[in-house]
Amino acid sequence: MFEDVWAAATAGSRQVVFVGGEPGAGKSRLLVEVATTLYQHGATVLAGTCIADLGLPYQPFTEPIEAILSALASQEVPGGAGELQLAERLMALTGRGDRSVTKQPEHHRELYDAALDAFRAVAAAGPLVLTLDDLHWAGEPALQLVAYLVERTADCPILLLATHRTTDTDRAPSFAKTITPLYRLSGVRRLDLAPLTVDDIANYLVREADVPTRQARQLAVVLREQTGGNPFFLRELWRDLTTRSGSAAVDPANLVAPESVRDTFRIRLDRLAVDARRVLEVAAVLGDTFETAILLAANESGADVVLTALDDAVALGVIEHEGGAAEAFRFPHSLARQAVLDLTSPSRRMLAHARMADVIERRFPAADRRVQRLAHHYAAAQALGLAEKAVHYLSAAARQADRMLAHADAAGLFDRAATLSADATERDDLRLAAARSYFLGADFARARELDEHVSTTGEPGARVRAAIGYESAAFRDGRPGHRAVELLTAGLRSMKHDPTDAAYVRALASFGRALSYSGRLDEADSVLDEAVALARALDDDGLLAAVLQANVTAIRVPSLQRRVTFDRATELCDIAKRSHSVYDLGPAALFRGLDAYTLGEPGALSAAKADLRRAASLTGQEHFDYLAECVDYGQHFIAGNFGSAERTCASLREFGVSLGKDTEGSNGLQMYMIRRETGALEKIRSLITGDEDPAERWPPGLLALYTELELTKPTARLLHWLLDDDLPSYHDTSQWPGVLTFMVEAALFLKDEATARRLRPLMAEFAGINLITGEFNALFGSADRYLGSIDSLLGVGTPEECFTSALQLDIRTGAPIHQAQTLAASITHERRRGARTPAQEEIERAQALAERFGLTRVRRLLESPAGSPRPPLPDGLTAREMTVLALVADGLSNRQIADRLVISENTAANHVRSILLKTGSANRTQAAIYAAARGLVT
Repeated sequence: MFEDVWAAATAGSRQVVFVGGEPGAGKSRLLVEVATTLYQHGATVLAGTCIADLGLPYQPFTEPIEAILSALASQEVPGGAGELQLAERLMALTGRGDRSVTKQPEHHRELYDAALDAFRAVAAAGPLVLTLDDLHWAGEPALQLVAYLVERTADCPILLLATHRTTDTDRAPSFAKTITPLYRLSGVRRLDLAPLTVDDIANYLVREADVPTRQARQLAVVLREQTGGNPFFLRELWRDLTTRSGSAAVDPANLVAPESVRDTFRIRLDRLAVDARRVLEVAAVLGDTFETAILLAANESGADVVLTALDDAVALGVIEHEGGAAEAFRFPHSLARQAVLDLTSPSRRMLAHARMADVIERRFPAADRRVQRLAHHYAAAQALGLAEKAVHYLSAAARQADRMLAHADAAGLFDRAATLSADATERDDLRLAAARSYFLGADFARARELDEHVSTTGEPGARVRAAIGYESAAFRDGRPGHRAVELLTAGLRSMKHDPTDAAYVRALASFGRALSYSGRLDEADSVLDEAVALARALDDDGLLAAVLQANVTAIRVPSLQRRVTFDRATELCDIAKRSHSVYDLGPAALFRGLDAYTLGEPGALSAAKADLRRAASLTGQEHFDYLAECVDYGQHFIAGNFGSAERTCASLREFGVSLGKDTEGSNGLQMYMIRRETGALEKIRSLITGDEDPAERWPPGLLALYTELELTKPTARLLHWLLDDDLPSYHDTSQWPGVLTFMVEAALFLKDEATARRLRPLMAEFAGINLITGEFNALFGSADRYLGSIDSLLGVGTPEECFTSALQLDIRTGAPIHQAQTLAASITHERRRGARTPAQEEIERAQALAERFGLTRVRRLLESPAGSPRPPLPDGLTAREMTVLALVADGLSNRQIADRLVISENTAANHVRSILLKTGSANRTQAAIYAAARGLVT
């Protein structure tokens, strides 16, 4: 397999192999053998590993990047014009960045792109092999970097080999979440190492131990049973057996093996003197790999005892020299080190940790991973009165991780420090720091949990900060605002109401947003307006940005406040760009885009999409790219580009899977909106009984489906079920405009005047603006169209004025689909009021739009029995052929017609041939002239 993989990599196609297996399965050895072989064939090899103890963020990339930094310094790897900046970013990623002289990165993307550029530069000089060992011990930021590199190096001559344990107890949840989606990519493979078979073991004995073939087979059967086929256990067991008896003297009939690796090493340790065994126990506490100098300093037995113990341990195979040097040693496998630790009493381990921490702190200021090691050792020895030291170094390690943008790692460290702190104020501060890091790492649930705890039990000064944090995390997680209102109310009562205090103003803005998500919209508007005024008075861009963000993300009274929120979102975008605060830019751009659609400003909508792309590029947060794709879907939909809209839907669904988002509901609604306009819902009519249980589905969507399929009784049943039982649950959500619209459509279909009358005041709240659900999941056009249709049904008001207003907004929005829908609604009204011949110009415009964009739903409304019969089509052309003819006249190819109408290219070609035959046209140009001469196209 590796020959094929390497051939593909050298041909310029990035290859990845994730090698999995249980501890001791031979993963690391396979990695070394493959990398060594490829190195001998001219490949550049960069190797990194993870450690079980507290390591640096982004391990296992530290070692490969350190090697690249050295190569950059010696000009072995060209860094290009941005070499200095690249080196600074790489130093920041390894934790060596000097904050006093280098501009620290502000976003993950800067670090990830630096790593990407570095590995690409190495690969440009020749095929690169990157090995990442024990990836199951990597933190979430490092795993995200793995995914980032894999997804963006498809065209590079790179082979990435990574090992990981497949045992559940050894793998963090983030491993599966981040790595599993990569298997869908081209060139990514998984290789799980199975236990050795009897034949494998027999071959090993013949090849490695010169055991005669017949005896090897007998021994292999017993060894397979004794070791379970674990390669490491087999090797160590065979070593013990041959040390005692010699390979030729091993008798299969009398072979009795220790039950585990731990027992194997216990037997060896028993051969050491007591002092020597104590040395090995301290070494195991020090790590898988340990420095001789630190071990000497940490042992009080004297250098002779320590060095003799090391020599004896090497002879017994308990440890081995690191890289052939005497300056450092290593355990042959993490299982070996764990075996020694398991055989050491907890009290001796704790004392060893304390001694190690003291020695490293006092005598080794330049030790590798010094802060992380001190945090690890002091935390393990905190029961000896060293908790204060543990808190200090855990906090220092957390701050370093935060500086490196490894927020998930930092959060865990702050959290752990808080549990060890004896000081109440410090404990609150650490919990708030942990909550902030969890928030930045998108673990909103844990952030909310910590903030709520501090807000209810913490010191008075911390409570309001915690309440603000809780509200932010609750909002990001899409939760109602009632609990946040409670916490912020208590927090605001505990502090002085000082309009010049930035903390008070921030709390006020947070309180306003929480009120809005509790359904108290009028109160929310008042509080949010006050917070904006106070922030402007303080002339602090950072404060104003925070307050504006609370404003634009709050739920506001629809029609009255859309212009206000749009203006504030635009202002926030400007501040974010000016201050390079792209974490503000993303949310601001989203809400600016939503308001741009509702207000009918297509230029601002495109600008918002560009800002979302920029936020994604600078922060590395693909969620902003996802939102930009949502805007893209909306623009395609209202423009009638249904083929492009459907392709965007497919892309969004894949995007959602890769981000770990549940986007099935959003995707389903987006596809439904396309299919109902193009008449594709007929394909599923046979699957709908009308007796579906709304509790098992999204009831508003089911209602919309019943309405479109004209299922009268099911529509009435579900409409009144929503009105009577479930309506309040939707009112304060981003789904509400869509839910309301689907109910109005159902009432209009049923001609249910009582329900229409009940719903009109709710729809009137949106007068003058477009209706949209969620993150561009469903775009309905002007609320005035629906108000006009309701008034037409009820015989009240001035529906004509509503339709005129709606059409003006449709045109301003640049939405021909909405124009056709409004014209059809206006024509339906004219027919209802008894006009024998509705405005012919309106009919012709609506028909032209319906034919041009394949709007089956609009065509159905125009052909309603309530109105005049539609004039016959010329020369026997069908309605679908008229649609195709309009697109031919626009110059579209068969492929483009197929994309527009969501049909196959072959079907499009058949329609064109039929049109040419019926119209007597010799070619497409004559067909276009035919259409223009008869006024069939505009």
